[in-house]
Amino acid sequence: MEMNRRGFLGLGKGLVAATATAGAMTTIAAEPQQPRRKRTFVGACPPSSREYGGRRPGPTRVMVIGAHPDDADIVCGCTAVKLIERGFSVRFVSITDGRMGHHKLTPDETARTRRAETLEAARRFGLDGYDIYGYPDCGLYPTDEARRLVARKIREYEPDFVFTHRTCDYHADHRATGQLVMDAGYLLGVPHWCDEVKAQRLRPVILYMSDRFTYPRSLRPDVMIDAEPYFDKWCEGLDAQVSQFYEWLPWDRGREDEVVALGDRSDISKRNEFLRKYTAGRKRRDAERFADAWREQYPGRPVPNYIEAYEVSEYGRAPTEADFKLLLGE
Repeated sequence: MEMNRRGFLGLGKGLVAATATAGAMTTIAAEPQQPRRKRTFVGACPPSSREYGGRRPGPTRVMVIGAHPDDADIVCGCTAVKLIERGFSVRFVSITDGRMGHHKLTPDETARTRRAETLEAARRFGLDGYDIYGYPDCGLYPTDEARRLVARKIREYEPDFVFTHRTCDYHADHRATGQLVMDAGYLLGVPHWCDEVKAQRLRPVILYMSDRFTYPRSLRPDVMIDAEPYFDKWCEGLDAQVSQFYEWLPWDRGREDEVVALGDRSDISKRNEFLRKYTAGRKRRDAERFADAWREQYPGRPVPNYIEAYEVSEYGRAPTEADFKLLLGE
């Protein structure tokens, strides 16, 4: 077949472009670029610097403050497993006693059961502790008393990072918890407020846990963790919360038959399959909705099947690049 000069030159350009593109793709695949962060982070609290004392010695500390026993487990469990494996100290918190989270047990029975389950979950995850502050489930409000308690507990633990709910989450207790942490953020460093516990010179970075709500806006995925490598350990921790994952939540969602079919949970593969199917949905959805953000932040890295995503709150200390490296292990 004959080809005129213009066609030949066009083909040559195409081959050069294709070769260059292939070469670029090869380079990206072989040597992923460093994470890109385009957002400028601001914070209500003073930045980390020598004049504020810097970090105290010892392992990096993370505090996950949820409204109920199991909130931290569900949303941050894989992140916790990853950080613990890297030598971090991680503490889970439930501000309420979770007494309303059952359809058969009395509220007092539920509160006692859930307290015992959190202790077992802490052991399985390898947590530094799992605290229940004891406010009544479905009755939490962002009062001055509650704010002071939250602030005292944060000061006592001195975390580098605090994870909590956004204030647009579905449950009133979740919203109140997020409000309490936000309101305590700056006050953590005020010496004459809650002066029974020493003020924190270096306040923590505060991050919001993922939720699916879009009003007033969707969560910004400032931090994204590939959750799938930590699923087995995560499922082992969730399995300790029997009253929730095998009783209350299946009843609440009309899935009791699935629990009956599961049997006594002795088959670990079936148990893990059940927990992944009904509890990992948000991680799968986050992988889908934040796929473009992942590609932009991690050029050359494939998008994971499951992601735990977090947004940096402006009510804590603005994170530095060193904070991101510390948290993500980059």
